[in-house]
Amino acid sequence: MVLWRAGLRPESQHVVVDGRGGFVARVDLAFPRQRVAVEYDGAWHGEPGQFARDRRRLNALQAAGWRVLHVTAADLHRPEALVARVRALLHV
Repeated sequence: MVLWRAGLRPESQHVVVDGRGGFVARVDLAFPRQRVAVEYDGAWHGEPGQFARDRRRLNALQAAGWRVLHVTAADLHRPEALVARVRALLHV
């Protein structure tokens, strides 16, 4: 909602594919034209083994040409800063 209120219109639960059409990841929010993903990292990302899975996924997204912004609950307390970070990635 923070991004929508700022006039940004990400796609939710966007499926990212590689150059051959193979599945890379499903991202929380995406700006496909700019290849920017916004991912919310909740508490479960700190569970055993999750860090390694998250990094493999991030590496795959980057290899597919995507930039990823990770957001936590703390970021939602400063919505203007979050919007600025997204806008910077989108170059708008």
